[in-house]
Amino acid sequence: MTARAARIAFLQCCAAAMVAMAFATSTLAEEPEVSKSQESEEVRETARLIQAESPRWIIVMGREAAELKLDPKPILRWTNPAAGRMHGELYVWTANGRPETVMSLYKVWEPAWGFAGELQSLSLTNLTATRDKAAEWKCDQPGITLRDVPDAPTIGETAPRRLQQMRAMADNFSAVLLDSRQNAKAEQQALRLLMKPLYRYSSPSSGVADGAMFAFVLGTDAEVILLLEARETNKASRWQYALARLNSDELVASFKEKEVWRVGRATFEDRHTPYIFMTLSESPRP
Repeated sequence: MTARAARIAFLQCCAAAMVAMAFATSTLAEEPEVSKSQESEEVRETARLIQAESPRWIIVMGREAAELKLDPKPILRWTNPAAGRMHGELYVWTANGRPETVMSLYKVWEPAWGFAGELQSLSLTNLTATRDKAAEWKCDQPGITLRDVPDAPTIGETAPRRLQQMRAMADNFSAVLLDSRQNAKAEQQALRLLMKPLYRYSSPSSGVADGAMFAFVLGTDAEVILLLEARETNKASRWQYALARLNSDELVASFKEKEVWRVGRATFEDRHTPYIFMTLSESPRP
């Protein structure tokens, strides 16, 4: 090929590349945003999948295999625009009023990851879960570790006062997600505390005079659960806390900027750990 022919070929390639780039840019610019009607339909379809899914599960606790009670109303409806176009709901399973498990069910519409779920034990004993009577989860260990809240106040005498105390204590915690979804080196994401508890409870038979479940979120998606409980231990009353994950990536929590909790990346294959992630089959439309 002569020098002149080579220059012509090079210019032709450049021109073709510029045309292709211009076409891609114009196509991207012309791509319509998700309409309100489409978003509403996705929310409705996600809710339908969740309502069909949750009755398929049975969770039992302890050696006696006491069946947990599913609260039929979600304690949180959430989205996470930073991770994609998705809609989800968070549910709680209780025993004698105390939350023992949280389940997050959601569908990711874009990117099209499909229907999925997460289970996290909040129990001080072992749990077993079945889906359509088939074993799905056998958590052989406590899901949380309770610790005394540092420098906690004396437990308030009234419910409003205790709620005020719990909010003040929760505000001393912070949490970070080491997000590896789009970056293998893991991007640090500071999580936002929802100051309104997701769930308020008491369980005298479990030694809990009062308790609240808080969440640290991305968007409105709960990534870390914080439990605060006014507990009777050895005839003494004290505030205790526990932290639990709702994300498979590494998570870190601090109290007054001092690290108090860290969990590494979860493995999806193990069904004997306090946290599991699962892809779920979608119930057909009626």
